[in-house]
Parts: sequence; C-alpha cells; structure tokens
Amino acid sequence: MLNDLMLLSIPKKLIQLVGVTMAGSRATVRVGNQYTHTFPITNGVRQGDALSSIIFDLVLEAIIWKLNNTGHIGTKSIQIFAYANDVAILSRNKNALKDALGNIESAARERGLIINENKTKYMEVTRTVVNGNHLQCREYEFEHVKELSYLGSQLNQTNSTNYEIQARIISRNRCYYSCGMLMKSRALNRSLKLKIHKTLIRP
Repeated sequence: MLNDLMLLSIPKKLIQLVGVTMAGSRATVRVGNQYTHTFPITNGVRQGDALSSIIFDLVLEAIIWKLNNTGHIGTKSIQIFAYANDVAILSRNKNALKDALGNIESAARERGLIINENKTKYMEVTRTVVNGNHLQCREYEFEHVKELSYLGSQLNQTNSTNYEIQARIISRNRCYYSCGMLMKSRALNRSLKLKIHKTLIRP
C-alpha cells in the first residue's frame, strides 16, 4: 500500500505519516454485549478510519495507472475508466478485455481487494441487440446484459441515447412533483424557488 503511494509521487513525509498512524493498529469486535480479545491489524487500515476511503482510491489508481499508462485514446485497444470504486473497462475485442480484467484482478488480489462478481456486468456494444453469453474470466463468470447504469447514466448495447434521455426526464419529473408543495408555496420567494430548482431538480 505504501509502495503504491510512492508510485503516485505522494510526498515521502506524508507516506511516513500514514505508515506511523497504521503501525501497531489493534481492534476488537463487539458481538451482542461482549467484546472479543484485541487482535493486530496487519492488512489495510482500521475500519472507519478517515484515511480508508482516500487510501483505497489511491491504491486503485496505482493499479490502473500501471496497466493504463501507455498510448492514447486513439491507439489503445483497452480503455480503463474509474471513479471511486466503479471501474469500467472498454475493449475492442473479448480476448483483450479478459487480459486486462485478469491483470487488474491479480494486482487487486495482491493488495487484498476482491472483485464483486454479482455487481460486475458485461455488455457488448453493437449496431443491433445481441443475446450474448456470460463472460468467463478465470474463476469468475460475469453476467451479460443489454443495458446497465454507470455513474447515473443509462448505457445500452446499441449506444442509443433515447432511453437515457427518457430516464432523465422521468427522474426530473419525479423530483419536481416531490418538491411541488415548496414550488407553489407563497411562503418562499422566487429566488429561493430558483435555488431549489438549481440544487435539487436540475441535477
């Protein structure tokens, strides 16, 4: 984990401070009203640690950076996109996809991270809808789907935006009608209603 921080050029002083805060960490588990004996934490960070989400993102960034740091978008056969713990792998062919997925899985396993098979989906983007098979990669089998949601956007096999536009309109209408009483209220002035529209309805 600390080596990954060095790979990302995090200042050495900060890496040493992270190492000091995690050194000698111990924990206990509460079961009902009883506590277990304390045990040392030799892997990762303490549960609920303020650093845990930041370090997770940095470690995942290091894994992807190692596999995705050559070439550019026009020449690569593989594109890897990540936001927090959501990772999308785009490939021009199935074999390259399996290789990239296998490399990520191996690097993640070395750091104690495991792919969630149930939440990982596989989709082929073509001009026509196809009924493909599930993707088999090592001991994993990923479900083949015709559409999925990634970072709030609706993606589908034919790369059509119609469903995405319709989903956004429906979402906007639901939000608008849930705020209907506020928007019609005479107790709120126009500027406050505009603020509600910009912060709640529009997003």
